[in-house]
Amino acid sequence: MDWSGLAAGELRLTFDILFGLLIGFAVLKSGVADKLMRRLVPYLSKAGICPSLGMALTLSLGSAKAGAAFVASALDNGRISRRSAKWGTLLLSFPAYLHRWPSTMVMAASMAGLSGAIFAAILLLRSAARFALIIFILRRERAGDDVAAALPPECEAKAVRFNMRLLRSLPLAWLFFAIAYLLVPQAESFIKQWLLAGSALPLAALAVAAASMAHVSAALALAGGSLAAGELSVAQAVFALLLGNGLGVVTRVFRSNAGYYFGIFSGDMAKELLFWNIVTTSFFAVLSIVIAALPLLL
Repeated sequence: MDWSGLAAGELRLTFDILFGLLIGFAVLKSGVADKLMRRLVPYLSKAGICPSLGMALTLSLGSAKAGAAFVASALDNGRISRRSAKWGTLLLSFPAYLHRWPSTMVMAASMAGLSGAIFAAILLLRSAARFALIIFILRRERAGDDVAAALPPECEAKAVRFNMRLLRSLPLAWLFFAIAYLLVPQAESFIKQWLLAGSALPLAALAVAAASMAHVSAALALAGGSLAAGELSVAQAVFALLLGNGLGVVTRVFRSNAGYYFGIFSGDMAKELLFWNIVTTSFFAVLSIVIAALPLLL
């Protein structure tokens, strides 16, 4: 048991939650969110996104956790329905990913060339497609939500008392991270052994896929080296990167979201969020893997 690794991970998690809370508080009180939302509300309403969810999306540009805390507050105050809170929370990962994606693209392209750039582009398109699907689901039910043509006074950021549930979610976040830290490596090790026992792909591609489950930078480095050595084609490298990324979906969703889901929402709501997060993310991960496999089959 690597206690130092567990402690370092818990510290990073704590910093992430506290930093997200700080960013969310700053965005709320600065008035920037209100100005942006007044312009966007009519367009968001047409898309089926009520002002409360729109404000949460604005917050999630800095921190998805801060956005989720805002959604939980709106749900408690009766401004949005449980259904909208569930699907609205699942929307928040895309805006949060947008500000991280440029660094992902730069790293992927520099380490694995064209295959890395294609991989990063697919990740962005996959996330955008999931976002569009959830918006489509939200449009089917708007009754009971604050879908007025203007931002209601109670939804204005400066009038909101920032929900402090993120702080109260820290103990649960620590617990779920420790569980994941103990159990997930064993599950990933089993999958890696199963994966490397196959023979449908070159050994270099299987190694890239296995490394991608652990950390994307390690997989990109392996892919770059294998491409330079002529052991992999661009299509094989892209497929291997997506395969490893797809196999790690469940563990990543659990590690990243379980703690604060259970900390700021009810137990039943948190379970639904985890389930649908895994289902929607896995669907597009599998779809991207299938599409990436087509050039290898032709």
